[in-house]
Amino acid sequence: MRVTPAEAPQIARRSVLFVEEKFGVELRYTAESLVFVEAVVDRIRATGASEEQASGLLAGLGCYAGEVLVRHARASWRGVAEVKADAPSRFPVLLILPGAKVCDPLACVFARFADPASDGLATLYDLALAAPSTGPGRPPEHEHARDPRRST
Repeated sequence: MRVTPAEAPQIARRSVLFVEEKFGVELRYTAESLVFVEAVVDRIRATGASEEQASGLLAGLGCYAGEVLVRHARASWRGVAEVKADAPSRFPVLLILPGAKVCDPLACVFARFADPASDGLATLYDLALAAPSTGPGRPPEHEHARDPRRST
């Protein structure tokens, strides 16, 4: 699926309609709805679909998760080539959050599909909203939300 920063909100909207029709779950662009997105990802995995077969819907759910951050965490979509991140992304879009934090919601959704024990979207949301801190007590790094100025 081709995703650009301009297309991500429309892909998210189409995914909302599809999820409501197919799964009976209404997604309202809230932090709480991210738990339902995880449940939908788990249901898709339970069908036995491969990542390749599910990639369109997974990308759409990643766009939806990103739109939740756009609406509640002042994030903005960027093409991967526009972002100087400390790790490469396999997806064409990322989010930039205040403080130049980079967030990869599509990677988070695909990680959930591959491993249900991976950090969830609610964790991604919490980390996106967390104020950057330094020194002792700094929250653990999340592989899908990172500060590109930090070296690895």
